[in-house]
Amino acid sequence: MCPACGGGQLWIRDGLMNCRQCGHEVRAEGGVHALALGSEPPKETQAGDVARAFFPTDAARRSHYRDLSMIVEQVMGRRHLSEVLEIGATGGAWTAGLSASDRVRRLYATETTAAALNHLVSIAAAPGTIILQSGAETLSFAPESLDMVVGRNTLCQLGEVGEMLTRIRGWLKPGGAAIFLEPCLQGKIWAAFAMDLIRRFEAAGGPGEEPPGNGGFLGRKPASKKGLTALVQSRLEGGTRQVLQGAQGIGRGEDRVFDISTLCGAGYEAGFSECFPIDQPQDEVTPLRRLKNTLEGLLGHEKGALERYGPLFESLEVTFGALPETAMVAPNVYFVFRA
Repeated sequence: MCPACGGGQLWIRDGLMNCRQCGHEVRAEGGVHALALGSEPPKETQAGDVARAFFPTDAARRSHYRDLSMIVEQVMGRRHLSEVLEIGATGGAWTAGLSASDRVRRLYATETTAAALNHLVSIAAAPGTIILQSGAETLSFAPESLDMVVGRNTLCQLGEVGEMLTRIRGWLKPGGAAIFLEPCLQGKIWAAFAMDLIRRFEAAGGPGEEPPGNGGFLGRKPASKKGLTALVQSRLEGGTRQVLQGAQGIGRGEDRVFDISTLCGAGYEAGFSECFPIDQPQDEVTPLRRLKNTLEGLLGHEKGALERYGPLFESLEVTFGALPETAMVAPNVYFVFRA
């Protein structure tokens, strides 16, 4: 939809975007269309710095897109997707794959920062890919014009999730779907449990001695018995508090987590016919491994201390791996909203 008159549709021809109703032309520079009124085309940035700021290798992007591709096929089947919108593409974890896919005729990828926009242009140069400089709140598409909307850590950045879902519902064609990878309380709460348990153990002097002959967690060499520093213990405490506050709707971005039933309920209120979560594919990385990745990120160079808590992770693996319906949920899951 045209940001100038709001009534006409923008048309793209030979790389130019303009409104047939009022004549407004969306400026494009360096492969980026400055969609929002008053926005400036992105400035030049150092390509090396941009690449390091996001995903440093093509392999990392392919891995992220492979997971999304599995979810899309599960939700949408093998149908052709004429118009796809990616909100908040940031480092292009999905953008490059969607841009190169023979199933996607046209991809709109949005971002706001110059670094992110220039990075997207460098990795997604397919003719059918339109890079838009626009925030989620200023987007406007014609009713029933999109086959699919995707976003990675998108809803958690917004203040009014229900309002955004209602707008997306209007943009989707009948049978279309919105797929978002978002922080999930049902997975994050186990990370909070592990963080608080480790912090309390460390405050009491750490776990007890390992039994004689123990070869270490998962066959690794026994870990150092050196305790965690006060700085790392404070990170664990802060991480636990962040999850609990996020569950109460306090904060945005990384500080926010979604309860499955609450977010799905917001989807139904927005008019979607189906709303459900799909856990991340577990072929290569299990939810337990993702939980440990969260902890290792907090502990930094002291992450070796997790070896002392091998029994904790082993017990989680045994109990939650007993039956499929009791499997641990990953800290981030895919939320699906079908029109």
